[in-house]
Amino acid sequence: MELNDILSLVKAGFTREEIREMELSQAPVQPNPVSVQEPVNVPTQEPAPAQVVEPVAVAQPAPQPTQAPAEPTMAEIMQSIAKLTSAVQANAIAQSVIPGGATPQAPTAEDMLAEIIRPTYKARE
Repeated sequence: MELNDILSLVKAGFTREEIREMELSQAPVQPNPVSVQEPVNVPTQEPAPAQVVEPVAVAQPAPQPTQAPAEPTMAEIMQSIAKLTSAVQANAIAQSVIPGGATPQAPTAEDMLAEIIRPTYKARE
């Protein structure tokens, strides 16, 4: 199955599992190994009268109309790339973390009182 076929199926609304099943159903089937059986001796009986079997019509699948896969235009490809780029950028912005925090946290009243009661000194170098 070619890439254009897969893209057409995705645009038509097929899921990944459905496309995979289609691809597997098109894969060539390996023949089963033929097992050799020894002839079985059957006691001879009187020949039975011949039965006439009428031919049965074999059902054949109806031919399905084939559609030429539509080639995507350059504008459609560029639009898809632009959508993908904006999605990646939006995800990167949403997941970004600034080291040390975005803004320093404002001290609370409890922190100020603790600093007055027991001040902490920065180590001198």
